[in-house]
Amino acid sequence: MSSPRPDHTQVAVIMAGGRGTRFWPRSRTHRPKQLLSIVGEESLLRQTFARLEGAFEPRHVFVVTTADLAEACARILPEVPRENILLEPEGRNTAPCLALALVQIERKVPGGVMAVLSADHWIGNREAFLEDIGQAVKHAAWTGDLVVFGIRPTYPETGFGYIESEGHGAIQKVVAFREKPPMEVALQYLQSGRHFWNAGMFVWTLTDFRSQLMAHAPEVLGPLDAWVGAGADPALLSEAYGRIPEVAIDVALMEKAQAVSVVPATFTWSDVGSWPAAIGFREADGEGNVTQGEVLLLETRNSAFFGGRRLIAASGVEDLIVVDDEDALLLCHRDKAQSVKKIVERLKAEGREDLL
Repeated sequence: MSSPRPDHTQVAVIMAGGRGTRFWPRSRTHRPKQLLSIVGEESLLRQTFARLEGAFEPRHVFVVTTADLAEACARILPEVPRENILLEPEGRNTAPCLALALVQIERKVPGGVMAVLSADHWIGNREAFLEDIGQAVKHAAWTGDLVVFGIRPTYPETGFGYIESEGHGAIQKVVAFREKPPMEVALQYLQSGRHFWNAGMFVWTLTDFRSQLMAHAPEVLGPLDAWVGAGADPALLSEAYGRIPEVAIDVALMEKAQAVSVVPATFTWSDVGSWPAAIGFREADGEGNVTQGEVLLLETRNSAFFGGRRLIAASGVEDLIVVDDEDALLLCHRDKAQSVKKIVERLKAEGREDLL
């Protein structure tokens, strides 16, 4: 357990290696969701960094991504030192990603407290967000707990994992992490008042994160410790990384650890997980249509059109999502937006790397 030191240095780790396949065809391998202006005028990655200004020094902000996205991340975040853009040899889920961040950051900022954030989420009310982060940092530094942020559910979502808590107040004890539930269970979670959506944001001290990984997931940390012990040669990282299981941090660590707390978020949050989620941030016309680019509509309702370089014209349709890109056009029913990921999987299976 960490000693109660109030002077821990705060570091932020932004996970920015995802591919955002549900936002195809705008989101591609070389241009994923976090680099796009899906919500607002700036990219989601830029918004994530801007949210931290004043609370985290740029030299204490780290971005974990893959080599093919490093240049784009550096352009979007010129304030972040280039050496703070940490490169994964390949995407292997969140546990290897965060373990890699740990072994590199702890050498630069020993005794730090790490706040883990996703590059592709939307958060409203920045002041409330920073206040919640501050609560979590203090709690982690003084108690040694691993801290997760919980979002109070507003509807019975079946696509998120849940956190079950006990107690009341700004920080509560985590009883269990629950898998994505069927609808009837999600309804129970909504009504219980003790369940939160798992936002995938965490706070912990570097010391406690290391000790908990060693206790519960040595197979994740071990290959990286061996790599660092051998001199941390970047050319040898790929081999070490390939020996780590491809596993989420929730499964590898959070579900096993005992000293885990949850901060019920006082800020608004969205994972912006699909086209309908993004549509919700845009103002609709009197017929419920959302448009971007040059669009001409006749007798069209409850649809969304994201144009490119050419005019989109529609007549007599409803409940559609249309996304026009340079080399691909997406048409789908609003209720089938989650299946866009399956389109990407099909293209991959057919070897259409030119469209991915």
